[in-house]
Amino acid sequence: MKFRPIIILLSIIASIYGCSKASDAPVATTPATVLNVINTTNDTLNYYLNGTRQNSQSSIYSNGSSGYLSVQSKQQNYQFKKNGNSSVLFSLPLTLDTIHTQYADTVILKNATTGGTTTITSRIRGYSLFINDEGADKTFLKLDTITVNTDSATVRFVHSAIKSPALDLSIGDISFKNQSYGSASHFKAQVPGSNKVVTVYLAGSTTPKYTQKITLLAATSYTLYVKGVPDGVGKAALTVGVFVNSQ
Repeated sequence: MKFRPIIILLSIIASIYGCSKASDAPVATTPATVLNVINTTNDTLNYYLNGTRQNSQSSIYSNGSSGYLSVQSKQQNYQFKKNGNSSVLFSLPLTLDTIHTQYADTVILKNATTGGTTTITSRIRGYSLFINDEGADKTFLKLDTITVNTDSATVRFVHSAIKSPALDLSIGDISFKNQSYGSASHFKAQVPGSNKVVTVYLAGSTTPKYTQKITLLAATSYTLYVKGVPDGVGKAALTVGVFVNSQ
């Protein structure tokens, strides 16, 4: 009987210690995945998860991108803010799978004339999220399954100009026809080199609405995307952005 108070006291201490250890346990996190945010708004943006800025190295400038960054997979609620403004512009729930980086589909082609070989590899690189205006409903998400050729560049076209009608885009001797807002083409091979002319038209038209020159490198995949409107001026002018998916 003399030992009962001591036993009870030790039980209470053990219970308190156990609760404290449980509260100190780390919060479970989901496996990482890969996300690239492309900004076709007129503002500089940052994006956050649980109050932590994800693009910590640099803000995402107008017509620019974050590059592929490691983020949490599964369903997460992201917040987007204008640079220098603490107010949330909009929130966006995203459900992202883990990226199976070990996946690769490789085909080796032999040129019957020269005897040379071309290795073509398709693999999942990550997700690209296009922010096209101020609101969650002004965004769309693409899973980037890229194609890399050892002896050529590969290019795709994503129509991200929310106020533009269907467009055609050509670069060098390849073209992408009648693409509507939110659509993304497959990657197409193009001979690498400098001064490759990019031209944008209204779908079915032969009148250029925008032209620029870019350099394409071999064994590199590119995404071309658009911002603005045809015949727009100032911040509304039609422009083409370029993102390198792989090198």
